[in-house]
Amino acid sequence: MEIPVYFFTGFLESGKTTFIESILRDPNFCEGERTLILLCEQGEAEFDYSLLMDTNCVVVAVEELEDFNRILLHECNRKYKPERVIVEWNGMWKLSDIPQNAFPKNWMVYQTVTTVDARTFDNYFQNMGGFMFPMLQMTDMIVFNRADDTTKDLIQKRRVRMINRRADIFVDYPDGRSEVYQESLEANLDLSADIVEVSEADYAMWYFDAMEHPEKYAGHTVRFLCQVYRPNGMGKNNFAAGRFVMTCCAEDIAFCAVVCKHASAAKLVDRDWYWLTAEVRHEFFPEYQGKGPVLYVSSLEPAEKPDDDICYVK
Repeated sequence: MEIPVYFFTGFLESGKTTFIESILRDPNFCEGERTLILLCEQGEAEFDYSLLMDTNCVVVAVEELEDFNRILLHECNRKYKPERVIVEWNGMWKLSDIPQNAFPKNWMVYQTVTTVDARTFDNYFQNMGGFMFPMLQMTDMIVFNRADDTTKDLIQKRRVRMINRRADIFVDYPDGRSEVYQESLEANLDLSADIVEVSEADYAMWYFDAMEHPEKYAGHTVRFLCQVYRPNGMGKNNFAAGRFVMTCCAEDIAFCAVVCKHASAAKLVDRDWYWLTAEVRHEFFPEYQGKGPVLYVSSLEPAEKPDDDICYVK
């Protein structure tokens, strides 16, 4: 039987325990399944043990990251025979630190939820970005609790939607209200132009928009300054063209590139700079593991490296 595993991440006092208790009280989530709670952090809020008894839960404390290992998890699986596992993760540990093959083979991670105290979010973001960024990036849901009228402005200012485009984001208020956070990430480009000029200022937004909605740009010709790269095995006439993009902080800089086709691809030198002009098509390509924007290049003009080679999200 497949055992669903739910991870709850967030800094100390971000509301993880309270959020877990709220879902245990939800009859749509909890129907008396044997639930193992792996408690990796002790905050001010403690579990209501009468609730744990009523919802058939057992709590196992994990005090050190090195204790969250194959031996412990397999022993818990044998001893408690859970039908569901909830992990309240330590805010100072990274999910990437979990050893490979630590879980029993029938444990499957179903969802990761990150809770954020809206009152301390900006301070943590500025001073502990190295810990907060992976939490926001590697999650399926982000819940900003203890929110006020400024919270949505902070979410936009810190580009949380750009950090994680797939996660559901909720804003919860002290009076019990909860709302889904919405933000438009469309690139502001003139698609009526014969050649759509993608400036350095627009590149990041265009890239994310094109990756999410490739059909929107299909049939249009674009032009932008880029670096080229040819991964091994990509094919004789194929290459990648893109820019290094910083979404919010130095930890998240990444080479954001699209697949291109050109007869001279094999002659290109990695990291050389070009002005690229190409028609965008919406096609299947293995690197995308499905359909995505494929650029059929009509012009490659050698270019100089700009003074700042990083593009930023506006």
